[in-house]
Amino acid sequence: MLLASSAAASMDIGLLATFLGIGLIVNVIVVFIAVLVRGERQQNQQRR
Repeated sequence: MLLASSAAASMDIGLLATFLGIGLIVNVIVVFIAVLVRGERQQNQQRR
């Protein structure tokens, strides 16, 4: 019983780390794109 509980706990920890990691990577990419868009918009307004 203890072994099954340990296997389930290790599986949960692995899944949690995987999906939190993916979420973090996606958030970094979204912030990077937002910064690029903001900078390009400022350049376009300076040209007017």
